[in-house]
Parts: sequence; structure tokens; C-alpha cells
Amino acid sequence: MALVDHDSWDIEYEGCERLRHQLLVQLNQRQQLNPRESQYVQLTTSVNSGLEQLEKDMKHLKVVLDNAITWETSPEEELQQRRIDWDRLTSQVREIRRNFANSSRSNVVAAASGSAWQGQDLGPGQSDPTRDSTALDVETLKQRKIEMLEQQNQGLEVLSATLSRQRQLATQLGNEVEDQNNILDNLANAMDRVETGVQRETQSIGQVNRRDSTWGYWLVIIALFVAIIVVVFV
Repeated sequence: MALVDHDSWDIEYEGCERLRHQLLVQLNQRQQLNPRESQYVQLTTSVNSGLEQLEKDMKHLKVVLDNAITWETSPEEELQQRRIDWDRLTSQVREIRRNFANSSRSNVVAAASGSAWQGQDLGPGQSDPTRDSTALDVETLKQRKIEMLEQQNQGLEVLSATLSRQRQLATQLGNEVEDQNNILDNLANAMDRVETGVQRETQSIGQVNRRDSTWGYWLVIIALFVAIIVVVFV
């Protein structure tokens, strides 16, 4: 009989941990860059999208945890450890969001101050490099948006394939259960026929025994009658 997956906690939790570590690396790289650099904008966009994806993954992870608790699909010790891991992961993600928000505010203030001083130093006919950087950042954001949409589409395709496989497993399991029920029904019918046959043969044997005992009685009487005749006439 086919086996259905117990649950997907380990896979889901590992994916959340991997994404969390990736966000920490990107935040560290972002803090070392100038806010006017294109790589800084790319990392900002990447962190934003990563946090959104991590939030979705954690919601799904919470559903897996709640189902395991409701249906008691794992030992109590394992469920307790999962609760601890969930609380720790939630706290760590909250800390990432707080650090990201604080660094963004600080960099915006620093960038505004730097732009003001640069504007004062510009001479006639000189172009502001921040404007050129802004135009480049817009194109980078558009490209990043396209990449995000492609990643989301790929994620939806993987999710659709997973759901399709789960439906196939459920259908196969239902068919196997139905086959087992049919086998049990056939076995019960065969047992009924065997029991009926045994009862019929038992009755036949009883009738034969009664007939045999009747014939034996008459044979004894005839033997006695013959013996009497022989004694009388001889």
C-alpha cells in the first residue's frame, strides 16, 4: 500500500531558516554600501521581497504546526520542540525587520544630507550624479520586479505540482482501501459458504449414523431368531 507523507515540517522549517540566513547576509552587505549606489538599491529590493516571501513561508509553516498539534501526528516531545523552534524563528525574523527598518531610516537621512551638500557644490553646466543614479535605480527596480514575478510564478508551479501529487496519492490510497474492502467481503462470503458446507456434511453424517444403528438392531434380532429356531428344531 502506498504511503502518504507524514508532514512537511522539516522541509518547510529548513526553507525558512535558509531564507532567514540569506536575509542576514544581504543586510550586512547593504549596511556597508552608500545609499546612492545601485547595488544598495538592488539589495534593498531583494531584502523587501525576501521578507515578504519569508512571511508567506512562515504562515504555511504555522499551518503545518497547527495541523500536527490538532491531529497529533507526532510525539508530544517533538511537537514541543517545534513550538520552541517556531517561537525562536518568529523572534529572529522580527529582529531582522526592525534592523532593516532602522537602517533604512538612517540611510535616507544620510542620503538627503549628502545630496544637499552636493547640490551646493555644483557649478554651471554640471549634472547632478544623484539624478543619473536615480534613473539607473528605476531601471534596476523594474528589472528586479520582473525577476520577482518570475520567481513567484516558479513557486506557484512548484506548489501546484505538489498539490497534484498529494491528490494523486489520496486517490491511490482510496482505491487501495476499496480493493482491500472488496477482498475482505469476498473472504467473508467464502467463510459463509464453508460454514454452510460443514453444517450440511455434519447433518449427512448424522443421518448415516442413525441408519447404520437401525440396521444393526434388526441384524441382532434376526440372529437371535435364527438361533432360537436352531435350538428348537435341532
